[in-house]
Amino acid sequence: MSKKLFFKWFFLGFFIISCSKNDKILLDKIVYQNDFESNIDNNISNATFTKYNNSTVLGDFNNSGFRLNLENLEQHNKILISFDLYIHGSWDGNFNRFYDKDKPDLWKMELGISDTYYNNDVFETTFSNSPCASTYCLRQSYPNNYPHSNDPKTGYHQVNLSPICTDEFGGPTTLYKFEKVLNHKDSTAIFNFYDQLYQPNAFKNGVNYTKCDESWSIDNLTVRILYLK
Repeated sequence: MSKKLFFKWFFLGFFIISCSKNDKILLDKIVYQNDFESNIDNNISNATFTKYNNSTVLGDFNNSGFRLNLENLEQHNKILISFDLYIHGSWDGNFNRFYDKDKPDLWKMELGISDTYYNNDVFETTFSNSPCASTYCLRQSYPNNYPHSNDPKTGYHQVNLSPICTDEFGGPTTLYKFEKVLNHKDSTAIFNFYDQLYQPNAFKNGVNYTKCDESWSIDNLTVRILYLK
């Protein structure tokens, strides 16, 4: 069994075991799956693609993002989303220690039922690719919501992958296997993914290096609907 399949079935098995003994799974159906190696479909808006890690990935994004729109979903009460999340470059986590107007490097996933309405299922977190020592440690929130404090790279799948840029602002990449189960029962599901990065030092000689300094991309995106009763 491939590593990707192992993690998918391990997580699904863990989720099933963690449900109440009285719960019955009446539906478990993949409603979206894309490895982005072929042409993009109409479900994704604001798509951009990059070759990275011997694969085509969705991204890379910097102070931007994309939207996934799913319609005509069968009756369900849970939705499970999983994907590979690549964090490229020098993300600084909860605080970057700039002297003026310090801000976190945020990454967000929202789930809603229309272009303007998102319910309370908003996952807002931070990532840090910075070193951690007793005198200097830029901590991150992932796998928890911001402003929770964890060590840099907590929950990683792989570290020190190749930079997505080769200039002096490019830094190593960390890979996370992102998986989350959310309450959802509507026939439409709109996922909104975006970041809010703070990079006042990513400029040199009048050139903007923000995208090489910090960005993110996604691969192997899968959405399942579940109906538990």
